Amino acid sequence: MIQEEKIIRQHDNGRNPFVVPEGYFEGFTDRMMSRLKAEAETDAGRQAVVVKLPLWQRVMRYAAVVAVMAVVVGGGLFYAQQTTTNDASKQMAAQSDQLDFYFSDEDLNAALDYELVDNQHIAYYLTEAY
Repeated sequence: MIQEEKIIRQHDNGRNPFVVPEGYFEGFTDRMMSRLKAEAETDAGRQAVVVKLPLWQRVMRYAAVVAVMAVVVGGGLFYAQQTTTNDASKQMAAQSDQLDFYFSDEDLNAALDYELVDNQHIAYYLTEAY
């Protein structure tokens, strides 16, 4: 038993402090049903009040919904574009790493020297002037 329960039991001397009057639950259902029926009859006599919002409040509600949807859709598209861009840049970096593995700068310079290719030849090939 936790400390609080011990204190409560000592305070009440072990007896139940809650008392129900004699015969309270006899006929309880009938009393409750008659009371509910009486409340329903008084509610039926009342007219429901319909409150119509002014036009500007209705328009503002729709504008707020459209603004929230635009932010959600725009944010989703921006996130998708950033994710795609990051994936493409990672893929390009991986490909350049693979190329660096196969051709180092020294190997490339040695191959160009062997083929007697200089800057003029490279510019010629790059401009497609042939």
